[in-house]
Parts: sequence; C-alpha cells; structure tokens
Amino acid sequence: MARPNRQQERRNEILDAAIAVIERHDLASLKLTDVAAELGLTTNALRYYFKDMTDLLSELAMRSDVRFYDERLQIGNRTETPAARLALTIAAGLPSGPEDAEWRAIWRAVLAAGFELDQRRDVQAIYHRQVGLYTDLLTAGSDTGAFQLNSPARDIAMTLMAMEDYLGYRIVARDPGLDRATALHLMREYARLATGATLPDTR
Repeated sequence: MARPNRQQERRNEILDAAIAVIERHDLASLKLTDVAAELGLTTNALRYYFKDMTDLLSELAMRSDVRFYDERLQIGNRTETPAARLALTIAAGLPSGPEDAEWRAIWRAVLAAGFELDQRRDVQAIYHRQVGLYTDLLTAGSDTGAFQLNSPARDIAMTLMAMEDYLGYRIVARDPGLDRATALHLMREYARLATGATLPDTR
C-alpha cells in the first residue's frame, strides 16, 4: 500500500487530470475511464482512490475549501489593514480570468451536487465557511473602527459571496461585457458602501 503522503499526491494528480478532462468534456457524460485515460491508467487504478465519478467530483468540489478558504485566510493575514485585507480576500475569490480552468471545474463540481443542498452538507458547508471568513474580517474591521458597517456583518458577507460567485461565473463563461477588472471594481464599490472604507486597488 502506498504511504499516506504518496496517496495524497496521487489523489491530487487525479484531480488535476479531472480538471483538464472537464475542460474538454460534458460533465454529465464524464466517466472515470476518461480521467484514467488522461493519466494513462486503468479505471480500476483510479477506483483505488475514487469509487466513482460522484466521489471524485465531491472531492473536487471540496478543493474550493483550500483555494477559497485556507489560501484566502493566509492571504488576508499578510496585512493588518482591514481594508487591504478585505480587498485581497475579494481579489483571491474571483477567477484569474476566463481561462481559469480550476475555478471553472470546481464550480462545475459544486453544481453537480444539484439543487438539494440539505442532502449534501459537505458541499453546503463550502459556501458557509467562506461567508464566515468574510464575516470575521468585517467584524474585526468594525471592532477596530476601520469599518462603519451599515448592515450586519453576515448580511454583507453573504452579499459579497453572492457577487463573487455570480461575477466569477460570468468571467469564466467569457461574458464579453464582464471581465475580472470590472468584477473587482463592482465588489470594491459595494464593499465601500457597506463598510464606509475605500479599498485599495488590488489585481
């Protein structure tokens, strides 16, 4: 049996391959055999790590916890200025551009959970953890006097997350009328109105 660290490396390799395959296939018809072929492995070799596509997509969806929670928490902690921290958190939550394959694949995997989030608490928790990240940041800024919140912190956090998700979707969907710079501007402007603080221009 592979050592635990090697098992995780292999799981990550499989998830990376799945992202590449998702870019070229209809998610509804995607099979483990497609991902296995991308890696030059047998389907049974993949089943050692993921029993089926539902299992694989579930873990791919959970990758958002790393990129959009863990990594953003680290990014935000690089500065003590609440406005700069909020600006960096917003910027890190949006896709880098229309070619951000990981962002697109993660959200396809999230959507694959369907419209019964009460039955998929693993996927449900992804959103709420990120709302909590924003809420804590806004509350901390309010406690220091850096922010003058015009609504409860959680309400502002949920609105920021709604903007982030939808504007991010428009970016990766290649909407010619909405790019990353426009999305950043819109979110910073809302944050300014909601907090009374001008956010720095972060790219």
